[in-house]
Amino acid sequence: MLDPPNRAAPPRFVCGRVGNNSFRNNNLQHAPNGYLRLSDAVDRLAAGMWGGLPRPDPVQTVKQTAKRVSIGFGPRREHAARCFRAAALNGEPAVYVVAGSNNRGIRRRRRATIEPGVVPTSVLRRLITSRGGLPDHAVRPTIRTAEGDEKLFAVLIRGLLVVRENDFGGWYRSERRKGKWASQRSKSKIRDGRPTKRTEALRNAILALVHDGAWSGKASFTKLRRVLVTSGHSDVPSVDTLERVVRDLHRETGEPELLRIPRVRSKRT
Repeated sequence: MLDPPNRAAPPRFVCGRVGNNSFRNNNLQHAPNGYLRLSDAVDRLAAGMWGGLPRPDPVQTVKQTAKRVSIGFGPRREHAARCFRAAALNGEPAVYVVAGSNNRGIRRRRRATIEPGVVPTSVLRRLITSRGGLPDHAVRPTIRTAEGDEKLFAVLIRGLLVVRENDFGGWYRSERRKGKWASQRSKSKIRDGRPTKRTEALRNAILALVHDGAWSGKASFTKLRRVLVTSGHSDVPSVDTLERVVRDLHRETGEPELLRIPRVRSKRT
């Protein structure tokens, strides 16, 4: 697989005011040269994780009537966003915040951006997530979110969260070399150590049970394991492993019956 796909670069800086009542439009919307918005980084990561695989079933259905619409599959992107956030919380790649000058005395064409500053990982942990990932703009940050740093708090209010493009590229390549992405399954080499139980035969067996109506995401994974054992499937993994396999299958295929809807426990009165 090639390096992260390059997309058309957006305008270098956009930092205008559309209206006093529009908070989001006062925010910096585009990353400076050499940086990526976090959403763009996640898009590139998702493209690498599932690039070359067939479109999920829901996407294929929409494409039949809206062929020119560019759409993706939410569960794939959410998984990529969670993976990127987990890496960012460990400090690699580092996340920066950059804000534009909103001084009314500066002409629009001369407005510049403030030099990006690193956001501490402890602050990143405090940021409200968006579908499991880090947003482009901090959601309702407080002085407590910034750990008492008033300057950081001021920038987080209207700033844009970005990552260095070179840093992201290096991290992306290191993740790709691990060979654990769904797009790399056909090229994966046999590794030393204990063989995995998450085999292609197991995946096909689960899909067969779903298509036959013998199991769906509405039932428990304990039942799935029992049905697999009863059907004669050898070396059935644990319930936790089956859960991971089913979630991977749903992200790859989009099969609605694989979607596991967690039960909402009723509160005791």
